[in-house]
Amino acid sequence: MIEFLYPVSGFLMKIADECEDEWGRPRTGMVAGALCGASAGFLSVSDPAAACIFIGIFAGTILSLKVDCLSHAVAALVFILIILSGGLPVISIPATLLCTLGAYIDEYGNDNPVVYRRSRILRIFFDYRFSLKMVVVLLAVLSFAGFMTGFGPLTVLLFLLFEAAYEVGGRIGH
Repeated sequence: MIEFLYPVSGFLMKIADECEDEWGRPRTGMVAGALCGASAGFLSVSDPAAACIFIGIFAGTILSLKVDCLSHAVAALVFILIILSGGLPVISIPATLLCTLGAYIDEYGNDNPVVYRRSRILRIFFDYRFSLKMVVVLLAVLSFAGFMTGFGPLTVLLFLLFEAAYEVGGRIGH
């Protein structure tokens, strides 16, 4: 089931954002946001690594002040409600904090004209949100080195599916 929900979450996350920012369809964005929050919530109550990643994305987005439209708020509310009702698995606090940092850095740099003016490489880095990708890979490598992160090769693969589906969602309608 998690193999299906990772890409669904990524796709719906981007669709919710595009509905608000680009397409002028806030109701559709709220539906996509609710479904995204539900899929990310179910992933988080089912898998410790997913919980670290999605709590990190949630916290990083809040810290960067990018929860800025109704679809984001709906996604956050559904996500929180599912976690509260389903309960979280035991998660690694350091891994969650690293995911939060990676997501925050990505959100800070994404669509930031000051950062984008500095170099084309930074624009690509933040357009494709490489900070969190690097954190997920690092946590998987640390797990192989004996640290209890809960991340492994499957987590990396599933997160890349999430990211690929996010990008596909961004290509729709353009």
